[in-house]
Amino acid sequence: MPDRQTVATQTKLGKKTVANTRTKSVKDMGNGHNMGLSTPSLLTFLLSFVIMLSVFFVKFFGATIPGLNGDTTQFAGLLFAYIILTMGCLLRSF
Repeated sequence: MPDRQTVATQTKLGKKTVANTRTKSVKDMGNGHNMGLSTPSLLTFLLSFVIMLSVFFVKFFGATIPGLNGDTTQFAGLLFAYIILTMGCLLRSF
Protein backbone atom coordinates (compact mmCIF):
# COMPACT_ATOMS: atom_id res chain seq x y z
CA MET A 1 0.00 0.00 0.00
CA PRO A 2 1.52 3.37 -0.95
CA ASP A 3 2.38 5.74 1.84
CA ARG A 4 1.27 8.83 -0.08
CA GLN A 5 -1.62 9.24 -2.47
CA THR A 6 -2.14 12.05 -4.95
CA VAL A 7 -5.66 13.25 -5.37
CA ALA A 8 -6.26 15.27 -8.49
CA THR A 9 -9.35 17.19 -9.42
CA GLN A 10 -9.89 19.11 -12.58
CA THR A 11 -12.13 22.07 -13.10
CA LYS A 12 -13.06 23.63 -16.38
CA LEU A 13 -12.92 27.41 -16.57
CA GLY A 14 -14.06 28.41 -20.03
CA LYS A 15 -11.68 26.79 -22.51
CA LYS A 16 -8.88 26.18 -19.98
CA THR A 17 -8.58 23.13 -17.73
CA VAL A 18 -6.97 23.76 -14.35
CA ALA A 19 -5.61 20.80 -12.37
CA ASN A 20 -5.73 21.13 -8.58
CA THR A 21 -3.46 18.50 -7.05
CA ARG A 22 -2.98 17.94 -3.36
CA THR A 23 -1.17 15.22 -1.49
CA LYS A 24 -2.85 13.59 1.45
CA SER A 25 -1.52 11.04 3.86
CA VAL A 26 -3.17 7.65 3.63
CA LYS A 27 -1.54 5.89 6.56
CA ASP A 28 -2.79 6.95 9.99
CA MET A 29 -0.50 7.31 12.98
CA GLY A 30 -2.57 4.88 15.03
CA ASN A 31 -4.62 7.38 16.98
CA GLY A 32 -6.53 8.64 13.96
CA HIS A 33 -4.36 11.68 13.26
CA ASN A 34 -2.38 12.21 10.10
CA MET A 35 1.20 13.32 10.56
CA GLY A 36 1.89 16.58 8.85
CA LEU A 37 4.53 19.26 9.01
CA SER A 38 3.71 22.91 8.71
CA THR A 39 5.91 25.82 7.79
CA PRO A 40 7.05 27.81 10.81
CA SER A 41 5.75 31.31 11.25
CA LEU A 42 7.97 34.18 10.19
CA LEU A 43 8.57 35.19 13.81
CA THR A 44 9.65 31.65 14.76
CA PHE A 45 11.98 31.38 11.78
CA LEU A 46 13.54 34.80 12.38
CA LEU A 47 14.06 34.13 16.09
CA SER A 48 15.83 30.86 15.30
CA PHE A 49 17.87 32.52 12.56
CA VAL A 50 18.99 35.43 14.78
CA ILE A 51 20.11 33.03 17.54
CA MET A 52 22.02 30.97 14.98
CA LEU A 53 23.69 34.07 13.51
CA SER A 54 24.71 35.34 16.94
CA VAL A 55 26.42 32.02 17.72
CA PHE A 56 28.05 32.09 14.28
CA PHE A 57 29.48 35.59 14.83
CA VAL A 58 30.77 34.70 18.30
CA LYS A 59 32.42 31.48 17.10
CA PHE A 60 34.03 32.62 13.87
CA PHE A 61 34.42 36.41 14.13
CA GLY A 62 35.13 36.83 17.85
CA ALA A 63 32.09 38.97 18.64
CA THR A 64 31.33 39.50 22.32
CA ILE A 65 27.77 38.54 23.23
CA PRO A 66 26.99 37.97 26.92
CA GLY A 67 26.01 34.36 27.61
CA LEU A 68 27.75 32.89 24.56
CA ASN A 69 31.32 32.77 25.83
CA GLY A 70 32.35 29.10 25.82
CA ASP A 71 31.94 26.23 23.43
CA THR A 72 29.31 24.62 25.64
CA THR A 73 27.09 27.70 25.66
CA GLN A 74 27.52 28.09 21.90
CA PHE A 75 26.37 24.50 21.40
CA ALA A 76 23.43 25.14 23.74
CA GLY A 77 22.56 28.26 21.74
CA LEU A 78 22.54 26.32 18.45
CA LEU A 79 20.52 23.53 20.06
CA PHE A 80 18.01 26.07 21.37
CA ALA A 81 17.67 27.65 17.90
CA TYR A 82 17.14 24.23 16.32
CA ILE A 83 14.53 23.27 18.93
CA ILE A 84 12.63 26.50 18.28
CA LEU A 85 12.65 25.83 14.54
CA THR A 86 11.61 22.19 15.00
CA MET A 87 8.74 23.14 17.30
CA GLY A 88 7.63 25.70 14.72
CA CYS A 89 7.43 22.95 12.09
CA LEU A 90 5.75 20.32 14.28
CA LEU A 91 3.22 22.44 16.13
CA ARG A 92 0.68 24.50 14.23
CA SER A 93 0.29 27.32 16.78
CA PHE A 94 3.98 27.85 17.61
